[in-house]
Amino acid sequence: MVVGDMLFKNAVKFPGRVAIVSQGLSITYGDLNKRVNRLANAVGRIGLRKGDRIGVLLHNSFQFVELYFAAAKTGAVFCPYNNHSREQELLDTINYSSPKFLFYDVDYAGMIETLKGDIGSIDRYIGVPATGQEWALDYEALIDRGEITEPPPSVREDDAMSIFFTSGTTGKPKGAVRSHRHVMANAFTGLIEFKIGYDERVLVLFPMYHVSYEDNLGRSFLLPNTMVIRREGNFNADEVLALLSAQKITFCHMVPTMINALLQSEKMDSYDLGRLRTIFYAGAPMPLELLQRALAVFRASFFQGYGLTESGPQTTLLRPDDHLVEGSPQKLARLGSVGTPVFGFEVKIVNEEGREVQTGEVGEIIARGEAVMQGYWQLPHESEDRLRNGWLYTGDVGKMDGDGYVYLVDRKHDMIITGGINVYPKEVEEVLYRHPAVFEAAVFGVPDEYWGEAIKAVIALKEGRMATEAEIIGFCGKHLAGYKKPKSVQFRPELPKSPQGKILKRAIKEKYWAGTGRKI
Repeated sequence: MVVGDMLFKNAVKFPGRVAIVSQGLSITYGDLNKRVNRLANAVGRIGLRKGDRIGVLLHNSFQFVELYFAAAKTGAVFCPYNNHSREQELLDTINYSSPKFLFYDVDYAGMIETLKGDIGSIDRYIGVPATGQEWALDYEALIDRGEITEPPPSVREDDAMSIFFTSGTTGKPKGAVRSHRHVMANAFTGLIEFKIGYDERVLVLFPMYHVSYEDNLGRSFLLPNTMVIRREGNFNADEVLALLSAQKITFCHMVPTMINALLQSEKMDSYDLGRLRTIFYAGAPMPLELLQRALAVFRASFFQGYGLTESGPQTTLLRPDDHLVEGSPQKLARLGSVGTPVFGFEVKIVNEEGREVQTGEVGEIIARGEAVMQGYWQLPHESEDRLRNGWLYTGDVGKMDGDGYVYLVDRKHDMIITGGINVYPKEVEEVLYRHPAVFEAAVFGVPDEYWGEAIKAVIALKEGRMATEAEIIGFCGKHLAGYKKPKSVQFRPELPKSPQGKILKRAIKEKYWAGTGRKI
């Protein structure tokens, strides 16, 4: 079974069921399949071939889903781009993935026009909707030109389906290539673990360029369920509560910061949340006090997940039976874990030599399963480093107890997860070093009740130069997506270093994590 089969089978068996609610529209499986077929046949007619990349720069929308399935049915590779990227970030990712077609929202027309001369791979630009540029096609006009018949079957399970992007430790993009087999394996795992039925209504809150979108889509469309898509943007608690209530949402994926914001709403009691039966949260463990309040208010089953763009993403789950706020110290301690491996996955903790460590010992978390990526796009050395003897080396440091529960301790490669979004310190540091007053800089995550981790910069200024915290944060905001800006800046006369002259970031970071029992 390949990804396009999910839509086709639901369209045949349940043509009148609503597949998507988005932008004021309700689109049935039958109509969605017809539009996807038209789109797939139209792009094939104007030059898209199997294996070509489709670049997508869109807001959360039903068009995002249509393009995903059009890629699936043609054998093209779906490449969603971070729509919060600054120009250089976006240019780097586009040129790295070299798409043949680029679909872009009208909001990004100016940026695309600016970058167009520096992009070498793109044959066709398609505006969603039309943007008026003579070099761009119109999305709806393109769909109208396509036949309604199913595209010829040419896609196999091991063909590449998608490339989702994660920054490397150098700040440059890395694209995790996932095949149809990987996507379907992850979808079946979600079906089993979350006990997905035929009546789910799933609310999408995360930006759809994030790998959680593909995770959500598989869980939703393997059976004929409904995906309710909220356009990404600032998280408004009352708006989301209204969606949960009005749309009778049964399943929602959030991060703890979102849950905390919902609980702060003064209008909470006015919303009907009786249909919400599953809350899946990831990005950080839930503080006990917050979890207690959430369990009391939502009356839903809570799952905590751990995974990576490279792993499927789902790797471990802390399931509802483990979300106990009363009981033995051992059970309470499990709330600090990320659970046990999901169906179809194995997890081990290994030392530097790759040998499995004893129970309770700290080492690198490695995992294997059908949903793990094929490798990084056009990065063979990085792929070999992460994929060894069938195992994915996550770069995360953790330990495992005697019952197989995994506990995160640190990140081998310094990644920060703030509000459920990955940020790599190196990328922020490179921007800081471009400030004329900055001599040295170290960036890392510090504990934050709302964000899980907040980005902090510690800086030594050049002799005789001055800068303020607001100035530094504003400078970063001009060159980085907003969520990558430091939340706070501390100035020091100098930064501690090793005898070899390397900045001892861990020594700076440790005081902020003292007493927390973890370093992430």
